[in-house]
Amino acid sequence: MRRTLLALIALTALAAAACGYSDPYAGSPPVANESPNPSASPSGSPGADDCNAGAALPTVTYPDGLKVIDLKVGTGDSAKSGENAEVQYTGWLTNCKQFDSSRSTGRTSFTFQIGQSQVIAGWDEGLLGMKVGGKRKLIIPPDLAYGSQGQTDQTTGASVIPPNATLIFEIELLSVKPGPSPSPSASPSPSPSPSPSK
Repeated sequence: MRRTLLALIALTALAAAACGYSDPYAGSPPVANESPNPSASPSGSPGADDCNAGAALPTVTYPDGLKVIDLKVGTGDSAKSGENAEVQYTGWLTNCKQFDSSRSTGRTSFTFQIGQSQVIAGWDEGLLGMKVGGKRKLIIPPDLAYGSQGQTDQTTGASVIPPNATLIFEIELLSVKPGPSPSPSASPSPSPSPSPSK
């Protein structure tokens, strides 16, 4: 009975997510999917993403559990911390249920500053070194995504990303540009040297 109830709750949440919803990702914590107007319907735009892509390609596993698969190695500049990265992306749960895509109808590419906690930690770490023109698959463990909180639709309360969910993203790096220059900080005044006491 409990399994049936849990399955029913999960199906209801997935159905709510597939029907379109107001942005449940506004506010804390920082998230990867902040481009406007989330929609679960793919646009069929060129370069459409595939949850199962890269199954036969080498996987690099980082010590914190992040898995990276280069689906296509780009030929442009490499992404570095502090730069603004413009990307197209699609995100799925491990059952390949799509929860967000910048390629959906009415959506545009997404730009964020790498390494500034504007997105989930798995993105900040997983895009480093990626070259413009490349496509990379990230398999992000919960600790580098939404953790034990998950994400819910703020309107309905339905779970969009369950607690402790591993997430899969396919990311295409369109461009990297220098990030904002840090504000100059005033140099501290030198402290006076102690004078010898007489």
